[in-house]
Amino acid sequence: MDQILKDILNAGIALFRSGEDTLTNAINEVQKTYEALKDKGAQDESEKAQQLRQILEDIVSRTQDLQNSAGSVYADSMLQLQEKYQTLMDQLGTMFPEERLTEFKDKFEELARVIKEKVGMEETAAATSAAPSAQDSTTSSTPPEA
Repeated sequence: MDQILKDILNAGIALFRSGEDTLTNAINEVQKTYEALKDKGAQDESEKAQQLRQILEDIVSRTQDLQNSAGSVYADSMLQLQEKYQTLMDQLGTMFPEERLTEFKDKFEELARVIKEKVGMEETAAATSAAPSAQDSTTSSTPPEA
């Protein structure tokens, strides 16, 4: 009985090794085929190949432009929002007593949290913790961040 179990184990090990070798050989073959196709495609100077390359370059360029544009628009928007928030806090600080200002800040933080939950954003803690807390002075210079 012990010999049968050892034989089964040895057969399993051989099968595993055989499968491992087959998989390694298949991966190597796919890599060789890919390299050959890549080299053959690079040598193709036909009009259609050039058009495809130009389309790809345009797509990559436009994607990068959109990425850069979106990043700068986001940064500008955040800066404007931070400035507006600070202006609002400054004006409220002159209009209301500290207790009312504290209530407003708490409600603002709650609103920001609810909006971010609805939108599905996970940065709630960062934005909420960046807003001035009740212990801050009424003219805090720390606007919320995204």
